Amino acid sequence: MGIVGIDGLIEDICVSFGLPILFLCLALANIKFSSRRKFNGLKMRLSLTFAITLFAYLICTLMFQDRAVLEAISHRNPVFYLLVYSVAGVLIFVSIGALAYWKLRPELWRRNHHED
Repeated sequence: MGIVGIDGLIEDICVSFGLPILFLCLALANIKFSSRRKFNGLKMRLSLTFAITLFAYLICTLMFQDRAVLEAISHRNPVFYLLVYSVAGVLIFVSIGALAYWKLRPELWRRNHHED
């Protein structure tokens, strides 16, 4: 017997990851084919900031809308749910932290010359 609504949860997870990735791919294509190269760093930082904000919003919305499904999963196997939830949370925070350190540091925003 499966949990009712798990298919909707999986679709919501796919959208939560797919939409920011699609946005980043389009932004990278825009940056690559842009004729004004001096603004590429700024465009990259703005795109990353928007994608991270969009991802956080979509994940929070998913957790609110699908809370009944998540609760049903947690009642069925609480240890596995806790493990998966904890690992996912740690991976998300580490990924956002790595992106922030890599491209969103404030000193990069104030820098006027081109950086790689």
